[in-house]
Amino acid sequence: MSGKRFWRSIEEYQRSDAFGEMLKAEFPSLFELWTVDRREVLRVMGASLALAGMSACKPVRSDDVVPFVNRPEGFLEGRADHYATAVLFDGFAQPVLATTSAGRPIKLDGNPDHPAFRGGSTPFMQAAILDLYDPDRSQEPLIGGHAASWGDFDGQMARWRAAWRASGGAGLRILIGPTTSPTLLRQIAELKSALPEARVHLFDPLGGYSGEAPRQLRPKLEAAEVVVSLDDDLLGPGPMQAINARAWAARHGDVERDQRMRLFMAETTPTQTGAKAEKRLGISPSRLATLAQAIIGGGEVRLTDAELAWAKDAREALAGARGRSLLTVGRFARPQLHALALEVNQALGNVGRTCELAAPMGFVPGPGESFLDLVRDIEARHVSALFVVGANPVYQAPGDVPFAAIYAKVPVRVHAGLHVDETAALSNWHLPLAHPLEDWSDARSPDGLGTIIQPVVRPMYDSRSAHEVLGALTSDEAASARDLVRQTWARQLGDDAAWAGALKTGFVAVAAEAAAPRPVHSGADGQSLPRDGEVEIVIRPDPTIHDGSFANNGWLQELPKPLFKTTWENVVAISPRLASELHVDSGDVLRVESGGRSVEGPAWVLPGQPERGVTLYLGYGRKRSGRIGTGLGYDAYRMRSAAEPWNAAGTVKPTGARVKLATTQEQHLMDGEVEGLVRTVTPEHPSARREEEIDQTSFYPQWPQDKPAWGMVIDLDRCIGCNACVVACQAENNIPVVGKKQIYEGREMAWLRVDRYYAGDPDDPETHFEPVPCMHCEQAPCEMGCPVHATVHSPEGLNLMVYNRCIGTRTCSSYCPYKVRRFNWFDYTTDAPSPTEAQRNPDVTVRGRGVMEKCTYCIQRIEGAKVQADIENREVREGEVKTACQQACPAEAISFGNLADAESAVAKQRRSARNYALLA
Repeated sequence: MSGKRFWRSIEEYQRSDAFGEMLKAEFPSLFELWTVDRREVLRVMGASLALAGMSACKPVRSDDVVPFVNRPEGFLEGRADHYATAVLFDGFAQPVLATTSAGRPIKLDGNPDHPAFRGGSTPFMQAAILDLYDPDRSQEPLIGGHAASWGDFDGQMARWRAAWRASGGAGLRILIGPTTSPTLLRQIAELKSALPEARVHLFDPLGGYSGEAPRQLRPKLEAAEVVVSLDDDLLGPGPMQAINARAWAARHGDVERDQRMRLFMAETTPTQTGAKAEKRLGISPSRLATLAQAIIGGGEVRLTDAELAWAKDAREALAGARGRSLLTVGRFARPQLHALALEVNQALGNVGRTCELAAPMGFVPGPGESFLDLVRDIEARHVSALFVVGANPVYQAPGDVPFAAIYAKVPVRVHAGLHVDETAALSNWHLPLAHPLEDWSDARSPDGLGTIIQPVVRPMYDSRSAHEVLGALTSDEAASARDLVRQTWARQLGDDAAWAGALKTGFVAVAAEAAAPRPVHSGADGQSLPRDGEVEIVIRPDPTIHDGSFANNGWLQELPKPLFKTTWENVVAISPRLASELHVDSGDVLRVESGGRSVEGPAWVLPGQPERGVTLYLGYGRKRSGRIGTGLGYDAYRMRSAAEPWNAAGTVKPTGARVKLATTQEQHLMDGEVEGLVRTVTPEHPSARREEEIDQTSFYPQWPQDKPAWGMVIDLDRCIGCNACVVACQAENNIPVVGKKQIYEGREMAWLRVDRYYAGDPDDPETHFEPVPCMHCEQAPCEMGCPVHATVHSPEGLNLMVYNRCIGTRTCSSYCPYKVRRFNWFDYTTDAPSPTEAQRNPDVTVRGRGVMEKCTYCIQRIEGAKVQADIENREVREGEVKTACQQACPAEAISFGNLADAESAVAKQRRSARNYALLA
């Protein structure tokens, strides 16, 4: 085990007065201990709650998600049903297995049968179930902001249709969001044929506003031994996160050294991929192309010594693994850099092995069909009717395109979406769309397979699918969404057996289209270069709210960002050196200016950030998101330009104001001395255990070990810090959202947290992630401390909570050295807005005020497996019980099972030399 010094934040690294003041204010008993580096002390932490602002709305209840009055034939109480379907992320299918109870969808998990996802999931996939029950979803058609009916709209549509048929669709424009739906693509082609003067435009704020074709190289990490990434966050949020994490993790953990994947990462702002890289380099965007030239060894380049050394190592690693290496470039880079990566991979023999040329799966706009083409047509008065389907351009348009004012020039404005958002507010008509779990559709996953999206619950509101809305543009009697989807797949899934098989497995093979390299215009890339005194501004999707589509999802708002551990707002990330130059700390408000536009947001001093780089995050600053997301953070879309949406040059200055950030970074500290919480091994020191830990003599009597003996092991080498486990735990165990104020009071309710630690120089640190659930200690201090025996030990090794015994002394939390217990200060379940209560897991108790709670190792799943085993007259099988966090983890970093079974996966992991006990 290495003797590195680990630290959680810049303040702790510097042992600053601010960190000491925080300890003195929040944890008075720790202040003196922290100054002398004492180990293994008990800390007192409050954990509480309250969902801010959730009781101010009028509830709207759906009759489709209440308990049955008359039991349906064949229905068995307590039995969960599972359906293979998908939710969408950036237009791509994310295949899921939806769990329903009494007809109510309550949980989503990755489809274990899908050959690419293999059961892996992401925080966005897990949280999609909460969007289904969002009480702020659009519930009925609106005209001029007032309630209307679909009959009213159908009557108006009939008159429009007659006029378009006469003119061939002159003046009609449809603006759609990113999609890979084969049915929607077929409908678009048919619409263009029926109305040749109409145009369909693409609005993809993360793909570019000019209709840029998507990148062609699709990585196949499972075949790569060496990966060199130029600002491509392979393990971070994105449609391929679960796929890449599975492939990456297969070459980490307990594998031989020569089987490990070597990962090189050059990044313009710290990412999860950079955190897991063998060699990481922080670099400004303007120097990324020069670095790429250094990798291929072309011409004279001007780089720093560190950049040249990184490029040399990356070049040698690529060359030493021809046909087994991969050079990948992120979506934010310019086409010239993508073309260069293709050339390099072709020269190395990687194409067809570690990557493949992939034809676009989604809608690719033709000439005159980009978003900017639409803007020009509106300005020229060529657009008389605009249908916006599944997009929000008023909010997500670049700052140099005043689309709200431009949109108002269109006489007929129709918006179809899940929410009455910023675009809907400026539309003549708003049409509510069904959630993907409520209606039929289809889409393709990033690996190219198709998925039939089948509904798992009847629509809760008076909504229609995007297919029905688009079909009404040309057809007097539009077919149902199911019929439209079946028409698309009639040739491949013509008979009922094939259709049923596709619904059961959750995926369909799609014939791959031939892809040829696209020509890229050479010449200067035109990227803005900073002048003296300016900084380089990087604009990226938020790690949890993404492009703003998830702004009203309370689970994702309260989910700590993987690298910042902030919640409920976006920050302005700056480097430690720039922070020192500006004399600012995390929480000081900064004004960032570029191109005559500016935003203000709280600073976050981010270790590893390029020295003269500032990162802004999209997704916040919403004006019409819902009761959760409206009014949070700053709007980074204002800083984007249509020509250069991801980078800019500008200035950054402190305003003198300061805000209190809702961050979990310094909360629930486990130990005054961080060394030992995270341990690393080397070939010279392959064991993570310390010599003094070999002797396990204890003052506590040993519990008799029964069979089974449940236990968990977490492989930190595999953990990518994605937080899918945290959201899965929240969904499975009815954990409430508490709100921003309670978070910065230290009262979050999450049963599982993922701590983030640094080691080394703050300008270029190592980054480590460490999930921390309840340890279910064999001699648990909490059990000794509870005066009413509300926390007890089971014969199977579980630390249990008896909720109706708990009197709220919180002694157990004080005694817990891991700080994983949470206390309910308020009753936030009784008044939860409808229909959110329908999402709750009926197998898990909904806790009330004054009760302590914590991780249970998903005991409801353990008991369910035992019941099924009893029915079948057998023992519980190895792998039959999966906790929610284990099932969700895309990297398979969590092992759980019976420690008494020497052949179980968890027992084998326990015996590994890399295994150690936290706080041992």
